[in-house]
Amino acid sequence: MSHISGDYSYSFVRLEPFYNNSNETGISSLVVGMNCQFSGVDQQSNPVVQSAYIDGTTGFVEYVPTPGFPTSGTTGMAPVPINLTPEYVAANISGIANAYASDQYWCHVLSGQISSKIEAPVRDNSFPYPTGTPPNVFPPVDPHDM
Repeated sequence: MSHISGDYSYSFVRLEPFYNNSNETGISSLVVGMNCQFSGVDQQSNPVVQSAYIDGTTGFVEYVPTPGFPTSGTTGMAPVPINLTPEYVAANISGIANAYASDQYWCHVLSGQISSKIEAPVRDNSFPYPTGTPPNVFPPVDPHDM
């Protein structure tokens, strides 16, 4: 269980619509990227700032009536890829991006990644690691110790 305390802030940092072809007849997909920034303290009350990023691509579909075509529990409806006008995407980009991120549970995923980074073991950088050239870098294995 996480024992960190602080504030998470989320922001979209990438929104890239893609046309479906070189004639640019319609937007067929949108790349959405989100960043999460955490500022607070870890379980030992040390100040910490950490961030994480995620992105993905959403396409656009419309469900059309299709008699006798059951798909994934939506009997009689089939998803059909559609293209959107650039004007529609621009006017509705906030809703599209938020719906996609929400459907993918991105806020939960990003906060979990940050929590895992903060709670991960910390490497001892002052440990006197063996030096030299292989194979004489590390001590030999003694099978009798196994």
